[in-house]
Amino acid sequence: MTHATPVSVTWREVRARLRQEYGDLVYASDIARLRVEEDSAGRVCIICPTEFGRAWAEDNLGSRLRALWAAFDSQPRDILILAESGAGASHARSVRAASAASVSHAALRPVDEPSGGMAAAAQAQLTLDAPRATGGPSAAVVRFTFDTFMVGSANVMAATAAKAITNSGPPPFNPAFFHGDYGVGKTHLLAAIAHAVSLGESKRKALYLTAEEFLNGFQSALRARDVQPFKDQVRNCDVLLIDDVHFIAGKTSTENEFLHTVAALMADGKQVVLASHASPDQLQVSDPRLKSLLRGGFACPLHGPDLDLRRKIIDCKIAQARSHCPNLEVPEAVRDFLAARVTSSARELEGVLNNVIVRTAYLDRPVTLETVDEALTELPLKAERRVSVDEIQKTVAAYFNLSVDDILSKRRTQSVVRPRHIAMYLAKTMTTRSLPDIGKRFGGRDHSTVIHAVNKITERLPADAVLAEDVEAVKRRLRN
Repeated sequence: MTHATPVSVTWREVRARLRQEYGDLVYASDIARLRVEEDSAGRVCIICPTEFGRAWAEDNLGSRLRALWAAFDSQPRDILILAESGAGASHARSVRAASAASVSHAALRPVDEPSGGMAAAAQAQLTLDAPRATGGPSAAVVRFTFDTFMVGSANVMAATAAKAITNSGPPPFNPAFFHGDYGVGKTHLLAAIAHAVSLGESKRKALYLTAEEFLNGFQSALRARDVQPFKDQVRNCDVLLIDDVHFIAGKTSTENEFLHTVAALMADGKQVVLASHASPDQLQVSDPRLKSLLRGGFACPLHGPDLDLRRKIIDCKIAQARSHCPNLEVPEAVRDFLAARVTSSARELEGVLNNVIVRTAYLDRPVTLETVDEALTELPLKAERRVSVDEIQKTVAAYFNLSVDDILSKRRTQSVVRPRHIAMYLAKTMTTRSLPDIGKRFGGRDHSTVIHAVNKITERLPADAVLAEDVEAVKRRLRN
């Protein structure tokens, strides 16, 4: 007989993995405060201090937390996310969310007894072709749509490619491989693709999995000595999306199954979308055939958000927060301050904003620069080195083998205009200088000239791969 892993033991393992994936800031501010209980029915209850915290945890951690629990626990359980205050009021909603999540992950839970494991898996619905109320994607997946994916120079190419994938025609490129550091939006992008496909008129079926779920499902099938139901599940879709594929690298049998799955779907004209923190060239896979297959698709990097994109993210998150805090008002100066201060990732930015809201608006304190600065002193923020307009001009000039005088001159040759526009664009997106001030620092130009340069670079970035690489290369030099 299989004995269930103690809840406290599993919770320690789950929290450790969440800390690794979400970072110390989000862990300290939002995850460490959670506690776990087991109810009389054997369900796991994750208790949050407030209703706002419960909603945040459900939206941001729910799907991943449940997947990790399924991976670490020896037996399947329902996971409820409840609020400490008013737990009864949120109980019904949490039960519905847990039920949807248990359906989504049932086939991928590891089993210790071969009997019935994959038989049940064969009947589970893993697709994202229905809203959460009917057993489709969790709240976190539905929340991550193209409408809430803020686009800037750091991710414009990835966003453009992702939207092209959702069209009903044949795959534009296969496989699509999005890569970048944790917190830059890879999971959001994959979930947005799945959501858009599921709502499309073509009625295509999308299947979103983490690599860990793929791995656990395959290993469970091997233990059950019947891999066909697993093969049928992961290949019975039109668009397969697998997140964190670096977890599969180095696991020979799973790599082999992953290779055959991707190859079979591509041969049938189905779309495969992958995400990882490593590029295809950096992925430590042991099978050269798999590496060759991944290299043959479209590899697209996502970078950390610049100042302009961070500001867009803040505006979006504040609009979403008003569903829980209708009277929330965040002044423009505070938004600019947060965008300039929190620089590491969109995920950290959201965590900081949640802390600011709870520590000000939820305590009936005004959201001012003073109260926000006070709240931030309690959080371990990673500060970005401040970049000046002068540094940008020097770096752009050196990159294009020009002098700063060339950048500031009135010359209109393409070899000078393009670097000048890039320098103005970076001055706008990487500093807090005003448009008139930037124009003054570029040889006394009018602010309308700066606007023209910024708009021109912004419009061309999605379609001009060379320009995008030049902009990113200059940014790397400035950051280092």
